[in-house]
Amino acid sequence: MKKLFWPLFLLAAWFVHGQQLFAQSRLIPWVMRHQMQIYAGDSTACDAYTDDVEVTLWAEQRKGHWEVEGGKAELCDYYRHASAAYVLLGASVHTEFADFSVQRGGFPWTEAKLRYTANITLTAPNLPEMHIQAQDELKLVRSLLGVKIKGLESRTDER
Repeated sequence: MKKLFWPLFLLAAWFVHGQQLFAQSRLIPWVMRHQMQIYAGDSTACDAYTDDVEVTLWAEQRKGHWEVEGGKAELCDYYRHASAAYVLLGASVHTEFADFSVQRGGFPWTEAKLRYTANITLTAPNLPEMHIQAQDELKLVRSLLGVKIKGLESRTDER
């Protein structure tokens, strides 16, 4: 009986850990902190991604569209350029999140899909205010140290 107790206990603990790690109440603040790191140009923002992350960013603007596809290197390079532009413009960014949904997967809950809408307002001196809406989907995986992003799909529209 004792031989069976520890494996069952560890399996139950791993299961509860996954349930807590992928709880919406925990993921919402995590996403908000991550976004703040990106806008601030914090280089540790890239630590939230796995080395084999798959990224697709699509942005529809008044004058056309642009896209970024690739992996961690392309995404981190994009973040560096974007945060540098924010600093040079003296811009401030305000983001409101809505419509969060979490779908756990794998057994026992080793991955999840997180979907949300981000309404972003960008203001800068001498420039018109920009309103952007982003529909994001993150593919999350868990490790012993926490959550990492394995996939990112984002579609933004300028309003």
